Amino acid sequence: MAQASKTELPQDQNECDSAPQLLSRREGTVLWLTLNRPNQRNPLSSDMIAALTDALTQAADDPLVRVIVLSALGPVFSAGHDLREMRAREGEDQAARAARIRDILNACAHMMLSIVHSPKAVIACVQGTASAAGCQLVSACDMAITSEAAKFCTPGVNIGTFCTTPLVGVGRSMHRKHAMELALTGDLLPAEDALRIGLVNKVVPSAELVDEVSALAAKIASKSARAIRDGKEVFYRQIDMPLEQAFEFATDAMVDQIMSGESEEGCQAFLEKRTPQWGDAGP
Repeated sequence: MAQASKTELPQDQNECDSAPQLLSRREGTVLWLTLNRPNQRNPLSSDMIAALTDALTQAADDPLVRVIVLSALGPVFSAGHDLREMRAREGEDQAARAARIRDILNACAHMMLSIVHSPKAVIACVQGTASAAGCQLVSACDMAITSEAAKFCTPGVNIGTFCTTPLVGVGRSMHRKHAMELALTGDLLPAEDALRIGLVNKVVPSAELVDEVSALAAKIASKSARAIRDGKEVFYRQIDMPLEQAFEFATDAMVDQIMSGESEEGCQAFLEKRTPQWGDAGP
């Protein structure tokens, strides 16, 4: 995996079919995955979904990676699904088309879930518009930092459909009335409004975006990988449980974490006023 010598997004480049869908570089323990179809508005095509899924799977198993950043080239973070893949093909009957579209949506759902279930923290670095499934991609990440130029929308209603699958993630990141406003109007949501309703964590000037995300990623990467792995899994499992069940489940997990060697090291380091020496992400 190539390493970058400085913290910056790759420059835009002439696209061709042979160019990789996804650019990958590692800065220390932070892996940057960059959508690389700027002239096509970085659609979540079947090829892009496959590339993201493969990269996320490899990163999940890589002990050298502690944080993953999802970024994109060009003025658009991602325009969502490639509509050309959704259109009927010559000679294709309705059943075959429905099955093909279902396969694309299932693959996309699997990729989104691989972000949620990743043992690594995943940060969205949003430099431009995130639309439909692109907006869902932002919502799937653990955190999102966006430039002031970015906008967000779920515009399926504008083309006679509805962003039902994007709303699975988007609707869990904000109050349902805000999610329905996005879906029913199809309007573009400015970055500051996305911050207000909980879709993103922070809005920064465009020139500061990469540095801001890099600093956040480095801070998270300095923490215990095991604590983040276990804690992230517990958080996403308990968040939709009834309150009493959530407390019981979280308490069991907290006991396990406090009894771990990582916690022992963290407490000892705190008492000795030194930097903890974390292990890897293993048990």
